[in-house]
Amino acid sequence: MLFVETQDIKPGMRLAKPVYNRNGVLLFDRNTKLTVQNIVNLTNFGLIGIFILEPAEPLPPITREEQEFEQLQTFYMFRLRDNLVNISKGKMPTDLPSLAKDITDHFGTLDHKVHFTQTIRSNTDFVYKHSVGVAIISAMIGHAMGLRESTLLSIVNAAFLYDFGYLYVPAEIMKKGEDITEIENSTITKYREKAFALLHADTNPYSIPSDSLAMVTQMIKAGRAEGDDVDRSKWLTGTTILTVADKFDRMTAMSLSRKPKSEISAIRYLIDHPESYPQNVVSALAKCIHIMPVGCCVDLTNGDKGLVLETNERDFNQPIVLCFRDNQILDLSNPKINKTIRIADVMHTMDNRVKMDDETLKQFTTDENSSKMVKKYQFKKLQIEKKLQRQA
Repeated sequence: MLFVETQDIKPGMRLAKPVYNRNGVLLFDRNTKLTVQNIVNLTNFGLIGIFILEPAEPLPPITREEQEFEQLQTFYMFRLRDNLVNISKGKMPTDLPSLAKDITDHFGTLDHKVHFTQTIRSNTDFVYKHSVGVAIISAMIGHAMGLRESTLLSIVNAAFLYDFGYLYVPAEIMKKGEDITEIENSTITKYREKAFALLHADTNPYSIPSDSLAMVTQMIKAGRAEGDDVDRSKWLTGTTILTVADKFDRMTAMSLSRKPKSEISAIRYLIDHPESYPQNVVSALAKCIHIMPVGCCVDLTNGDKGLVLETNERDFNQPIVLCFRDNQILDLSNPKINKTIRIADVMHTMDNRVKMDDETLKQFTTDENSSKMVKKYQFKKLQIEKKLQRQA
């Protein structure tokens, strides 16, 4: 799978990912062989580029839920853009409450983990895609933490607005990403404060929840401060959730100038910085996102590569892995094995989606000895879990 910028698209190329219009309607499905007219339509649609399949590459697997996730991202992004444009013009963001409700209803009620797939971002659409991504992650985290719907709605509304000011930041600063100077960071803060003023928090003509406005204020102040200078003692729970969601989304997002971090790399970073990212919030995030699902390929610290056969719900760092080199099954929860072999990172395709799915795994067969070993590990883990439950 390759990413090709719009000006380099050629007839005959095959789409690797579907293309939707602003209403979430499918324009071009995966595996579509592009014609000259298709390319003209894609250019007029304003895309910075597309993912294409290499000439001999088969269509990669994708679940219905993953496809719907990408569709909703596009739909939500355009809806948010219209609302923020209205606010910038002093007009009523009439669709903002219903957009927050839609995201909360869909992602703030899930009872299972999701594959948080990202779309490529440019300087022109960064704010909208980032804000939608943070809103979705925050809704899932809040639900995992048992927060009320009204609180989730406030958090999602704040996610839409705390980075609103980035729309006014000069392009030359935006291109730098996080590699900015202290002066440039101050410039960004000024634009964020300018955008916040457009919300008229004193009179609140747009009926934005008061908690949302408080969270936005706290997020802007956090952006102004540096490291330990951030006073989190009076932060609302929603602000801590937004901080975690913001960092996770930024680290795993794709852009033309930077490769994304894997989910496991991002989670590990958050865990390693508890002073900035509360661990109860990070733990809630880990319950919502597939970090190392069954079927994903991993790099091991000893240089080998492997396939996750079974996840570990107690510690995502310690799944059962099949080593490709010698077909050996490694239970990384075993202290003797984990002492020398651990997960280094997850192997990803260019769109940050793991390479294998359930259908692919069904075609995988192990030898009799390997199958016995897996069942042995599964039985031992079940016995340990039952023992822990009795003790609890």
